[in-house]
Amino acid sequence: MLTNTLIDADDVVYGLARSPAFERDGICFSARLSGLYRSEDGGASWQPAYNALHLSEPLATTAVALSPTFERDQVVFAGINGGVLRSADGGATWHTAMLPKPPPLVSTLAVSPNFAIDNTLLAGTLEDGVFCSTDGGTHWTAWNFGLLDLDVLTLALSPDFEHDQTVYVGTGTGIFRSANGGRAWRECGFDSALAPVVAVRLSPEYAHDRTLYAETESHGHYVSIDQGNAWECLTAAGEC
Repeated sequence: MLTNTLIDADDVVYGLARSPAFERDGICFSARLSGLYRSEDGGASWQPAYNALHLSEPLATTAVALSPTFERDQVVFAGINGGVLRSADGGATWHTAMLPKPPPLVSTLAVSPNFAIDNTLLAGTLEDGVFCSTDGGTHWTAWNFGLLDLDVLTLALSPDFEHDQTVYVGTGTGIFRSANGGRAWRECGFDSALAPVVAVRLSPEYAHDRTLYAETESHGHYVSIDQGNAWECLTAAGEC
């Protein structure tokens, strides 16, 4: 068992994901330089999730995401260099889908809120843009028309994705929006001088308030109330 007090300081954590039913089941996953780990006690202790792969060396895992209906379907996705792993049993066993060559490094994963029906998820990569799967992670297609920066650091899908098909990406130079599920992109009105953008989050009421938030690497936090066209700094005065 790997406990929090024994985690190697050099074992970089690239991503965290928790069960939608976390308050009840305490399940969460940690994507690390040394692999993927699972906790069933809210992060107090961790166990390796790749035992079934019988790896001869650690498999660096750079992103992790869970199905919105994880409590029922136990679907987990893990991003690696060149592909995406899928588990349908909470991480006990895995299937690998490789992305088109040259192998892109998956930096972020986003699962459709309506995954149980549309089987859609997106993978952001460093230097190779966005890939989309509409069959639950088995096959992937690059969707980068209009995406002027392929250095994708974060992905966010609208809570009402089923109807509005809205996706945002944060990149090394700004924020881009797609209104057709990622097939085509348009640059938002975010000042490129403030980038890189390391996180984008949409309001739970995005369908009505059109509000989203952005976190930058060095210039604080920002909010937009018009789908990303105009932005206002949320950080304390003098820090933007």
